[in-house]
Amino acid sequence: MKKILIATGNAHKIQEFKDILKYLNVEVELISPKDLGSYEEPIENGKTYEENSYIKAKFFYDKFHLPTIADDSGVEIDFYDGKPGIYSARFLGDMSYRDRNIYITNEMKGSENRGASFHCVITYIENDIVNYYKGILYGKIANEPKGDEGFGYDPIFICNGFNSTNAELGQDFKNHHSHRALALRKWAKDFEK
Repeated sequence: MKKILIATGNAHKIQEFKDILKYLNVEVELISPKDLGSYEEPIENGKTYEENSYIKAKFFYDKFHLPTIADDSGVEIDFYDGKPGIYSARFLGDMSYRDRNIYITNEMKGSENRGASFHCVITYIENDIVNYYKGILYGKIANEPKGDEGFGYDPIFICNGFNSTNAELGQDFKNHHSHRALALRKWAKDFEK
């Protein structure tokens, strides 16, 4: 089974990658930098999802010389003119995601401007060849956080065509429909060629 290094230390993200790849019937062994004894994180100073995804993939590819997959993702909220975007993980400082989600829905009370989208760009490097795959999930921000089967902004994001948040719909839904699943599906098509 082919080993692929996933360029993150985020346990939620690693598990989500594994779940999605299992759903897509892609047989690979995902290993993390921590599995290889590395606890360093690259400095993500890019201005786009593509740049930050590439920074992570290239950092670990150069270090371990293994096929490497990385992603950068975020939520863009119309109410905030497209923010937080690439700064989603750092939005509102050290506040927990639970508190961020409460803050956002409180700020948006009464607003009709609820459109939002989740964005993901995956970078895959193998034999010094770099490829990018993008996934975008469109929806809106809920009136209040609901559900406990997701992480990050899942409790406040409602995908177009649904009435429940991603966190209410759960992992099976995300394995099929999430921004990360959409990007990984594109990567899997190339990978299996």
